[in-house]
Amino acid sequence: MANAEETAFVGRLLEAYAVNYPRMSVASKSPKDRGVPLEMYVGEVDADGWVEWRILPSTLEDSDVARVENEFNVQFPPLFRAYLLARFQLFDQVRSQRYNQQILTTSTPVGRPLKPLRELMSAWRPLIDAGFIPFSEWGDGWGPMCFDSAQRAADLDCPIVWMDHERLIPFEKCRLRSFVLPLVQPIYRSFREFLLDVFSGKQGSSGKSL
Repeated sequence: MANAEETAFVGRLLEAYAVNYPRMSVASKSPKDRGVPLEMYVGEVDADGWVEWRILPSTLEDSDVARVENEFNVQFPPLFRAYLLARFQLFDQVRSQRYNQQILTTSTPVGRPLKPLRELMSAWRPLIDAGFIPFSEWGDGWGPMCFDSAQRAADLDCPIVWMDHERLIPFEKCRLRSFVLPLVQPIYRSFREFLLDVFSGKQGSSGKSL
């Protein structure tokens, strides 16, 4: 279960970040589209099909996130659960201040908030058997960013690593931790460190350029 204080903390972080984020995306034409859901529109759709979107309070519940955990047989870090529950938002591209690198994140849109995460986890499912939980992509889709669930801290947070997708072949071997470990590139000690770097610009003391 997500901690209410942590969820409120993440919510405030996202609200502050949204002020300067370029919140223009392609408008959705149907509930199945990846575009901006109608409920998140700010104003009218422009001539090119783009619309400004707003961040909204989330109506997701712990049980919704638990269903995803059960579906993939994983346990998310508590602060990541708080992130999923904090707001409906479309932050699908963010930037690491530490590494000066783009990150493709999983957004939480109104109507289908956990669909982007489910799709990413399904695409990289073999990694889950090796103890790595995919939740974002490094660079411009260069490879999955994962929680290393075999290295949990006392607070159940996990280090974050990424792997070059071109080296994750043959893909079925990714079920073996012994195959994946030599390909792992550590980037954050925890999801908290990731949040502060990306959404507030506050870096941990161990940051190094890749």
